[in-house]
Amino acid sequence: MKNVVLALFLGISGIVVSVPAAHADFDSALSAFREQRYTEAAVEFKKCNTAKAKFYLSLMYSMGWGVPQNKEESVALMRSAKQQELAETQPVQVAGRQ
Repeated sequence: MKNVVLALFLGISGIVVSVPAAHADFDSALSAFREQRYTEAAVEFKKCNTAKAKFYLSLMYSMGWGVPQNKEESVALMRSAKQQELAETQPVQVAGRQ
């Protein structure tokens, strides 16, 4: 029983710790982007894996800012960002109700 409780605690604490870290990565990436430190921004945005981060990466690949210019990668990231955004904003249906 102690092992189960410990495992649950460690799992939950890992989730709690990872959320602020992901937010910090996005904030540092956005700061680097705004300061035109594009290579650093690209590295940080890639760590985030959020729709917003993918949007910025798409823009960077489109323009060749901090990454090799790649229109196909730009389009793929934009599509992925849109799909992820839609998934995050869809209402959850429970027992046939919205």
